[in-house]
Amino acid sequence: MEKVLTKLTKRLDSSFYFYDLDALEEHLRYITNNKDESIKLYYACKANPLSSILKLIRNLGIGVDVASKGELTQVVASGVKSCDIISTGPSKSRGYIRTLLEHEINCVVVESIYQLKWLNEQAKELGIKARALLRVQLEWDSQEKSVLGGDEVTAFGLDEATWSTINLSEYENIEAIGFHVFQWGNILDPKRLEEVWDKTCERINTLAETMNITPEVIDLGGGLGIPYQNQDERIDFKDINAALMRLKAKHGLKKIWMELGRFAVGECGLYLSQVIDRKNVRGQEILVLDGGINHIARPALTDQAFPCRVLNQEKKSTQMREFHVHGPLCTSLDKLGIFELPKDCDYGDWLVFTQCGAYGFTESMPFFLCHNLPAEVVSYKGDVMIPRTIKTSADWVE
Repeated sequence: MEKVLTKLTKRLDSSFYFYDLDALEEHLRYITNNKDESIKLYYACKANPLSSILKLIRNLGIGVDVASKGELTQVVASGVKSCDIISTGPSKSRGYIRTLLEHEINCVVVESIYQLKWLNEQAKELGIKARALLRVQLEWDSQEKSVLGGDEVTAFGLDEATWSTINLSEYENIEAIGFHVFQWGNILDPKRLEEVWDKTCERINTLAETMNITPEVIDLGGGLGIPYQNQDERIDFKDINAALMRLKAKHGLKKIWMELGRFAVGECGLYLSQVIDRKNVRGQEILVLDGGINHIARPALTDQAFPCRVLNQEKKSTQMREFHVHGPLCTSLDKLGIFELPKDCDYGDWLVFTQCGAYGFTESMPFFLCHNLPAEVVSYKGDVMIPRTIKTSADWVE
């Protein structure tokens, strides 16, 4: 792997992402081989919409969750069947809903009363019955937060009280097949996940009785985390499947849908960036890189760094020291973390950030300061390909 990455640094000479699709395929096969047939997996496209990844996921029989018209276009272009696509996201215009129905996607997750009305309206105009999940935003006793809201009020879905006032018989062109609840992200403890899902299923069953619905599906979203700290343990999907089977039996569930994003692709990706400068400021050793949050924004958004090492670290000093690693942007927000790296790490070295297969480039702020956009490289079955090369500002600034 180090030889391949070293060759790429010489060829590209600017920051890039690298995805090991062999590792991704092995990981996804393990998941699909260790799940019950009543569990349907969807890949959350927002985690990484690269066509090479989508095609591999398609070939493994995993569905895809889209949250925008752009994602829908990308997924359809990657050959994913309409019956394997569901649509989430708090912002769905009347026109976008029409597009979803024209593509005959499996199911639309309804997140507001307007969306319910527009879905019924557009389905009636097209002479069809649209399948829908009703997204519910639960109130929790905890004050915890997550990127998906946790106990905070967010734009995702409607609360139980609002849904309970809806008479679905008024929406003749909608088939409400169940509910969608997803408010927690990046949880590493299967017991914690089961506790969240248990409370979710209990309250959803109560809501279903109030609304006179017999749900065919409950979509629990994802929430499965990956370790961003080396000491964290990884989740074994066998434990997740066992938890879901217990919940299925306890709450009388028919089908469970899961939307895996980070857990599906996070560990297959790397981000590489070259050290441009080293200096000591007020007692801190600082490294400045070619790329920063313009390529990989998660550290600024979550205050949690990706794991980091030096490329070909075995050739560097065995003595380590603390470095504050920054990107090239003219803002103090552009900091990728504090790391223990070889003390002789310096100008010209390349840093390798791991766990970057999910929420990488497409979550970043790429156009600030007109730096290069990073390339994206994939490796599969012995072939190394560059589906997207490095782009300079001349490619997009007018």
